[in-house]
Amino acid sequence: MRVAFAHMGLIHIPLQALFKGLGFEVVLGPVSTRNTLQTGAKHSPEMVCLPFKVTLGNMIESLHKGADTLLFIGAGDWSCRFGYYGRLQCSILKELRYDFRAIFISKNDLRLILTEVLSANGGNPFRALKNSAKSLLTAWIKSKQIETIETLARKIRPVEKTDGQTDSVSRELINRVSKTSSVRNLLKLTRSINQTFKTIDYHKERKPLRILIVGESYCVIEPLVNFHIIEFLGHAGVFAEPFLTSHRWLFRHALRIDDNKLLKNKRALKDASKIWAYPTGGEDQVSIGFALNARRLGFDGVIHLMPFGCMPETAALTVFESIARSGDIPVLNISLDEHSGHTGVCTRIEAFIDLLESQRAARSKVSATTTTGEKRECNVT
Repeated sequence: MRVAFAHMGLIHIPLQALFKGLGFEVVLGPVSTRNTLQTGAKHSPEMVCLPFKVTLGNMIESLHKGADTLLFIGAGDWSCRFGYYGRLQCSILKELRYDFRAIFISKNDLRLILTEVLSANGGNPFRALKNSAKSLLTAWIKSKQIETIETLARKIRPVEKTDGQTDSVSRELINRVSKTSSVRNLLKLTRSINQTFKTIDYHKERKPLRILIVGESYCVIEPLVNFHIIEFLGHAGVFAEPFLTSHRWLFRHALRIDDNKLLKNKRALKDASKIWAYPTGGEDQVSIGFALNARRLGFDGVIHLMPFGCMPETAALTVFESIARSGDIPVLNISLDEHSGHTGVCTRIEAFIDLLESQRAARSKVSATTTTGEKRECNVT
């Protein structure tokens, strides 16, 4: 069995370790590129949301690499169309004459999942249990290490003295996490991550603008569709914090572990429920809760990312506009699809940064340059 699944940010690194440890051979296509998006869009319904098109492209590229089993998350038990991706994508791939087996990972099909794991371990329940525990631990450590690397990179990138040094260090460390397989060596690597980041020279006196990024989970996590917004803002001298990362998404949905130190989902949902009584799908209610708390958490602005045509985020759009009109905190709404361009999106973000700098300068009665430091060129493409 040669299994494959869709990419989303760096989620493939812990998932690859998990499935390999369970006894499956993992065959993945390359990380998502514009070619992936174009391939998926070519075979997708025109008005379906952007994540569907990219993930369909992922599956096609994995099949071309030799995968014979595709893993889909959800089987119609999700709160938005995301839960139906697998069923519809399977139909499309079958019509394209691809030969594969589909496995739907769902809380309603736990028996099927256990059967597959047992089969991959030769029918030996003790070996299956041992490998499951070890692979889950390995996946957790890798996911947590990636979370630490991304967190430190977000903090240092806006104030680094040598532009691009943080990116270089991050790529090297993530590559090491990906290639390390034993738990012992991973624990050694954990101890070296903080030390490695301490070698980066940065301007301690700078106080960069702080922007909170909320919205639909895939658009927030996947750099292809959001045009590497975290790095883009960092190179512009702005600290950007996403409300959701691949690590938080994976273990919140898989094990109900809320590992968000910024604001717990329970608090965000409670605060949002006062104006948005229940979630209509995706991350709409959680995003609203984070936006309502953004100023209290020390942010200067909020960027709301959503796929064009996403029903839950479109419904919630009026709430974000209301938050912005209230004067509590500025909000920039960005709708994304396959026709979105780097220049257009980044120009809007740069204008938003100028707005936030002006507002901060007005509040503090000092120049924006003194507050944020020298503004650098945004060179992430």
